[in-house]
Amino acid sequence: MDSRHLLGDDPVNAAGDELDRKRFSEHMIRVINRVRTQSESSVIALIGPWGSGKSSILEMVKDSIDEQTVAEEENSPEWRVADFNPWIHSDPLSMYVGFYSELRACLPGGERWSEARESIGNWIQNAAPLGKLGGVVRVDASSAFEKLAEKVAGDTGAAAKKERVEEALKECSVSILVVMDDLDRLTPDELLEVFKMIRLLGRLPNVYYLLSYDEKTLMDVLCRTDLAFADQGRARSYLEKMVQVRLDMPALGDTQRAHLVNSSLNTVLENNAISLPETSLAAIASLWGEALSARLTTPRAIRRFFAQVDSSYVTVADEVNFIDFLGLTFLRTHEPRVYYGLQEHREELTMTSGTRTIGLRNESPADRLSRWRTLMQSWGVAKDHENGVLAALAKMFLPLKSALEGMEYGREWLSDVAKNKGVGHTDYFSRYFFFGVPSDDIPDSVVDAALDAISQGTESDRIPWLLTALEKDPERIVRKVRNYGDLGVEGNLKILLLMAEKYFAIPNDIGFLSTFSRYSVEGFAADLFLEGKPEPLQENLDVIAQSDGGYCMAVRGLGRAKVRANRSGREEVSRRLTEDMRRIISKRFETYKDGNIASIDQSVFGSVHAWAEIDSTAVVEFLRGQTESETWPLIEVVDRLVNRGTTSARPGTVLMGLEDQTIEATLGLEYVFEHLSSEIDGASTDVLMEGLPDTPENRRSVALAALSFARHRQQEAANQPGEGEAEAQGPAV
Repeated sequence: MDSRHLLGDDPVNAAGDELDRKRFSEHMIRVINRVRTQSESSVIALIGPWGSGKSSILEMVKDSIDEQTVAEEENSPEWRVADFNPWIHSDPLSMYVGFYSELRACLPGGERWSEARESIGNWIQNAAPLGKLGGVVRVDASSAFEKLAEKVAGDTGAAAKKERVEEALKECSVSILVVMDDLDRLTPDELLEVFKMIRLLGRLPNVYYLLSYDEKTLMDVLCRTDLAFADQGRARSYLEKMVQVRLDMPALGDTQRAHLVNSSLNTVLENNAISLPETSLAAIASLWGEALSARLTTPRAIRRFFAQVDSSYVTVADEVNFIDFLGLTFLRTHEPRVYYGLQEHREELTMTSGTRTIGLRNESPADRLSRWRTLMQSWGVAKDHENGVLAALAKMFLPLKSALEGMEYGREWLSDVAKNKGVGHTDYFSRYFFFGVPSDDIPDSVVDAALDAISQGTESDRIPWLLTALEKDPERIVRKVRNYGDLGVEGNLKILLLMAEKYFAIPNDIGFLSTFSRYSVEGFAADLFLEGKPEPLQENLDVIAQSDGGYCMAVRGLGRAKVRANRSGREEVSRRLTEDMRRIISKRFETYKDGNIASIDQSVFGSVHAWAEIDSTAVVEFLRGQTESETWPLIEVVDRLVNRGTTSARPGTVLMGLEDQTIEATLGLEYVFEHLSSEIDGASTDVLMEGLPDTPENRRSVALAALSFARHRQQEAANQPGEGEAEAQGPAV
């Protein structure tokens, strides 16, 4: 099927008949011929819903009659076709004139039909002034036409002229079939004028009418006339008086519909160079059976749907899931309010955290289904269509799949949705509604090209694009890297080195409605470290940790991997990861042994906390050695131990206090109290311990205030009598 055929709505002739409608058109011609033997004039109606192919059937009927007429021109043709369109006439008078003009024009040009043509010409002249006739198609308003009219003998009144027309037509051996299509698109007044013309002026000998309309729509139009007064019974009675023979369009058979759907789908697939595996074809069949088939029942509806898919898929080709795109296109064309409503429920549908989903966390599948049925009703979905719409949605969105099936599909299922570029994943949702990749996203084609190059050890101009996107939205890019699959030994190392290169460029703030964080990069590293990748891990960890960014990413990644190993009971893996952490941290701090503490990046120095968790003794020994050798001033070491973090209340890094346990695990409280006694004595305790900007002055103030509070708590505890001592002293007097 040509793609232009999908978009076109022109009638199909026999040459383009894919649905075996030619057979029905031949049946119609037999009926029309039979009607002619039974009456001098009759009205036949071809009835069917919009888009069912009525115009194509009419086209085949007219073509067959025209072919027969050409073959019989020299003898005695049985039929001539007058294709009359009441739409093109601006008022009833011009419509009547146009009707008779069509009758006159369709008569053969030979001498034997000249009297019939002249009689009709006189009737036309009687119907309207010549000035009016000049604007009617195929009406000759010249003096020659006036002379032709003068040849009609007898009474020149209107009635007499009409009789002459009837006599002339009755004597003709040719029958005229007046075809009127799409009567249901006329206004109420126009429709009544057409029926009046047929019933009172057009019931002429050997003139037959073939009308075409959608009965439901035509009845609605009739009910809006003064004739029916909104009474369906009156409207139907009037229509039955007008039409003597009705022919109903046959519904598409299963075979015909399957052929049309398959040929239309194949056209879309070929136009967009799409190749689908058997599983995808089965998924389309399921979508068709549960949702689409009940709505796409006519040739026009089927072609219109696939035309929509074909014309818009090109904007997102290979960047979305084709089956989900089919489902969204169905909703966009048949349930637009649902389509737009989905965008308001993005957080729920993609299972992302947000203010809209807070109250839905404990909702049962049954309650969710009930709530979405209510939404369907508010969006105007008809009751009969509700289940089909929900079935289509359930194939795209996990929360609705859960609701329909009565079971929960957790977030772990989202990885499969992302791998298939489904609309139900937050990384792909917007693409289906933007008809393209939004500016804050990066095309999968770019990501895949970059990762292909990384896995193959080649260069690509797509890699810088990937790194730029990693800075802006690390969570999205890391998810895409995960979905790509294993990059191989060299590829895994290369991607970690690239992430290490950008580690400090990734914003680590927590902003309102923002999720930018280094956390996702560290989590990706943890995934690989947990499985002992990139191999050999110890050797490659040393390579990754050479840069400050790589070192911080490695330490945090190893820490998170160790936590996961402990949770899953993988003790041997946990011990391996712990040893790797101990090794690279101690190795890094050993390089700083003779250097200035001020030259160490605070993010790097912060890894001392992770070191203290796994080997406090080694940390205490190292830091005391540095202070006692006077390489690092003790007060500056304590300053560096103040916790830092981010908050949505203030941009940038802020101080988060200093805990007693941290001092004890890294230096020892008594050691610090002894060596910084004078500094603690002079410290101000009127300090905001959390939320201050991270500056050297603020770190010093927070550190000394924390030490002052810690020493005071220790002194109070020492002065507090023990339980036995209090009993011995007896009650206070």
